[in-house]
Amino acid sequence: MIRRWLVLLILAVLTAAGPCLAQEKLTLKQSIDLVLQNSQMIAMAGESVTQAQGKIDESNSLYFPQASLSGSYTRISLVSEFTIPFNGVNQTFRFGTPNNYSLRGSLTEQVFNWGRTAKTVEASQAGFRLAEDGLVLTKQMLSYQVVPFFYGIVFFEEAIKVLDDNLKLFDQKRAIMDQRFKAGLVSSFDINFLEVQVQAVKAQRLDFENSIHKFRLALNALAGRDPEAAFQPAAELAQEPVALTDEALLAEALARRLEFQQIQHQLELGRASLDLARTGDKPTLIAAFNYEVRNGFLPEVDKMRGNWSALLSVSYPVFDGFRVKAQVAEAESGLKAVEMKKTDQERMIALEVRSALADLRTIEQKIDIERLKIRQAEDALRIADERYQNGLLSVTDLIEAQNALEGARLNYLQLVYNHNLGRYNLYRACGRTL
Repeated sequence: MIRRWLVLLILAVLTAAGPCLAQEKLTLKQSIDLVLQNSQMIAMAGESVTQAQGKIDESNSLYFPQASLSGSYTRISLVSEFTIPFNGVNQTFRFGTPNNYSLRGSLTEQVFNWGRTAKTVEASQAGFRLAEDGLVLTKQMLSYQVVPFFYGIVFFEEAIKVLDDNLKLFDQKRAIMDQRFKAGLVSSFDINFLEVQVQAVKAQRLDFENSIHKFRLALNALAGRDPEAAFQPAAELAQEPVALTDEALLAEALARRLEFQQIQHQLELGRASLDLARTGDKPTLIAAFNYEVRNGFLPEVDKMRGNWSALLSVSYPVFDGFRVKAQVAEAESGLKAVEMKKTDQERMIALEVRSALADLRTIEQKIDIERLKIRQAEDALRIADERYQNGLLSVTDLIEAQNALEGARLNYLQLVYNHNLGRYNLYRACGRTL
């Protein structure tokens, strides 16, 4: 009997602990890794890289000779023939056969095409590097999308702690007010007013819990997990100052930003496309070798015989309706556009870095101000408590002093949260990977 109760007790404890055990702790890096492992966007970007590699292999095939086999059967209804008498017997001679069979093997090689093959391969390689850049940029974009959801959960959990502290203070004041109400020192209006404030804090707490739930849903969606999968961010909401100057950060951005690598690869692709367009009106030298087995050869037209042929041909476009000229002009214009884009990109990145750093400096100053406001609000609440106990302060003024402290603490948490987001925004502007 005792053993049975012991088993039931263990089961009850495990059941009660189930929700707690389900709350796995995830660091920011672990959350990002989950997103990168399960994202469909990354899978699609990876397929683009695979396609670009296939394009390189396709271009390299132009270096090799092209071999082909072909076969045919032809039935002819009318065949030339004549009959002559020979030794008293009519002899019939045919110049063809109604059933014609052919099997041909061909080998063709571009001996010279003015570098067209090399430029095609070069353009394919630049396209592959662009696809790789796109994959890395997709990973970076998704990594930074995790940050506001991850730290948003941390922020609202800390904010709920502030609200809970405020509710505890309201409970203490409610006990004091009940005693004073029985003594006839306060009215029912004061008690109702306090109750309204409590309900307002509880309603705000519900909003914060809903925000946590939505952030969890968003993070699980990014990670490809069950929307209701529970987890606990393993992080603290703390301010981490950025000590570098805008010059050092800008130099880092110019060295790290993948957009610059993309532009460089776009320039390579543009130059290769321009060189390729310029070969459009240049001569091409082709060598070919064919070996064929077929019938139809005189005098034994039904016998299968082998024969070969070799070919060396040169083609030179004389006039193409100015098509190559238009293609060259188009490629030159595209190349100039990419070069201008590089200059514009440098200016935009400098603006991003300086703006992000300015926002951080402003938030840091606001945090210092908010710390002073918290200390002042704590002193004001302490004084208000003493004056209220001595009957020198109304309930309304006491609650306002308590709400002021709550507001200052929440504002401080909001600023620290904004500072974290701003710091990661600066990291993104500098091209850092998470």
